Amino acid sequence: MSSRIARRARAVVIGMVAVASLGLTACSGGSGGGGNSGTDTIDSALSGSINGAVENAMQKSGSTEAIVGVWDGKKGEYVRGFGNEHLDGNSVIRGAQATQPVMCALLLEMAEEGKVKLDAEVSKDLTRQPGIDGITYRQLCDGRSGLADFKAGYTDMNANNPTRPWPEQEILAQGLAHSPLSWPGLDFHASDTDAVLLARALKVRSGEDINQLLSEHVFGPAGMGSASYNLSALTVSGTTMSGLTYPSSGGKPVCDADPVKVAEVSPTMLAGAGATTTSVTDLKKFYEKYLSGGFGGEKNSKLATEATPTTNPKRDKEGKPTEEVKPEGQQWAFGTEKMDALYGRAGSITGTATAAYHDPSTGYTVIVSLNNSSSGGGIARALAFEIAALSKASGTGPEVGWSAEDQQKQIGELAICQK
Repeated sequence: MSSRIARRARAVVIGMVAVASLGLTACSGGSGGGGNSGTDTIDSALSGSINGAVENAMQKSGSTEAIVGVWDGKKGEYVRGFGNEHLDGNSVIRGAQATQPVMCALLLEMAEEGKVKLDAEVSKDLTRQPGIDGITYRQLCDGRSGLADFKAGYTDMNANNPTRPWPEQEILAQGLAHSPLSWPGLDFHASDTDAVLLARALKVRSGEDINQLLSEHVFGPAGMGSASYNLSALTVSGTTMSGLTYPSSGGKPVCDADPVKVAEVSPTMLAGAGATTTSVTDLKKFYEKYLSGGFGGEKNSKLATEATPTTNPKRDKEGKPTEEVKPEGQQWAFGTEKMDALYGRAGSITGTATAAYHDPSTGYTVIVSLNNSSSGGGIARALAFEIAALSKASGTGPEVGWSAEDQQKQIGELAICQK
């Protein structure tokens, strides 16, 4: 570990609280519709199983706090804060990539109003941006732009210097430096660079601030009272989790040091790819509206649930597929991952990791947020899938092709800094 990282770790290190001794406390208080805070109206056996799953994921991710929301689409509801009696379903969180689909919802709304065309080339609006010729607005949400993800190589900087401002041009340049990927316009490639470019293009196209656009077209219509997009805010207003991260070296957590408390984080490290702050209750409202056709009008709203495989076929010299890809496993819709019945996203920003998934056919929703980002979004995603499997086993969950044991094993494989 470099001396600079060691000094930073010693200066701001906090004592790691053993998860085994955490008080898993159901929190009360808070207000707002669409899911009361600190409630548990699900089967007691399922509730106990979820508690155990959360405790395990917290321990494996090095987290000391968490917020979890589960809604079965009927009357069953489980919304709890862990490790801090003040946390509840309305506590504000940095949603990271779990909030990224709000940009695609905004695009659909602006297309519905005739302010942008989905198949228009982004370069027509960003005339001074090199390297984006041929990329359309639609491709920035369906994952076929050919743009590489910008985050490779930034892990250490984001963990060790979380308040560093990142100009959009800098992170776009990082993504473009490794682009294009295979068969732009045809092959799928998951890339946060897409959402950063989309946010910039919509801002230029409209002449309005992205927070204003989101508030008017997405947050307001979805009833997301605590959602905000502010690239200059280093802190989160209101009750929130105490973010943690291990110092990082070589892209990996430095386990010789204890987790560092992260009081301030620059949302510019993700920008349009996940700078939105929100709550688990508001995220539920968004995914319900988005995946039920609530954005884009009659013509385009269906794009939100039209999913295709993420596995790319082999192609001939002209780009024509030479094999058929089976529609199974991970798929991709308009800004969301689809796994069996669940649509959603998972990811992390320094200090927190969040996953949000919704089944539009049953109304089932599961959202989890952990207060240590060092495992990325992997453990949060696996925990959400484990809870979905537990719910299915209880007769109240979605149709998923994995078991709770499968996801618990995945969490074990993703575990960090285990002693």
